[in-house]
Amino acid sequence: MGRPLRPRRQGRPRHPPRADAGGRRPPAPARPVRRRGSARLVDDAFATPAADHGLEDREGSAPDGLPERYLYSPDRVFRYAFGRWWGDVDLAKTAIWVLLNPATGDTDRRPRPTLNRCIARSRALAANGLVIVNLFAFRHTDPKQLRAADDPIGPANDEALKVLTGAGLETIAAWGAHGRLKGRSQEVAPLLSHPRCLGTTSRGEPRHPLYVAADAPLIPWTPASPIPV
Repeated sequence: MGRPLRPRRQGRPRHPPRADAGGRRPPAPARPVRRRGSARLVDDAFATPAADHGLEDREGSAPDGLPERYLYSPDRVFRYAFGRWWGDVDLAKTAIWVLLNPATGDTDRRPRPTLNRCIARSRALAANGLVIVNLFAFRHTDPKQLRAADDPIGPANDEALKVLTGAGLETIAAWGAHGRLKGRSQEVAPLLSHPRCLGTTSRGEPRHPLYVAADAPLIPWTPASPIPV
């Protein structure tokens, strides 16, 4: 088991934009991630949404000791980002995966087959690490619970998506067929920086990494026309 999570910093809200009727705020204009030489700093990319939305920005380690980074809501209902690195902790060399929603393996240490598949694909891209963000930040092991949740997206999720996918080596859309829930994949598409995918479903959603061949090529992804859910 890895070392316990330790807090890095907890951001303080910076006069966020006014919420809509559903309680969600539009993403703030993404501030550019600072560079130190050629490196884009992970600290900046995680700290920006943390400061804007009062989130918990935490560091930890994997069971094998590799460094990890987490961005949670204070109550842990939402996880906005998860990162793990096996090389330099540099976003410019990090693969950014956009999945459906976080499970709870980061805290209960259950097997994480999706993470393992994403790591293998990221290594094949010669990435130094990966960051996982999601269409829905609501943490649950059953995707069906997304329909029942009052707010499965999370008030800080759009900003996290925009900031992190704009700073990585590669953005890989991989949320699977349920991405059309609440029209979310159509909503998120403009926030992503040049996304690619491992193929698409019959309705045009990016395929999930567990359900494609290990050597499936990455292809550009653009959203299909909206299809009623």
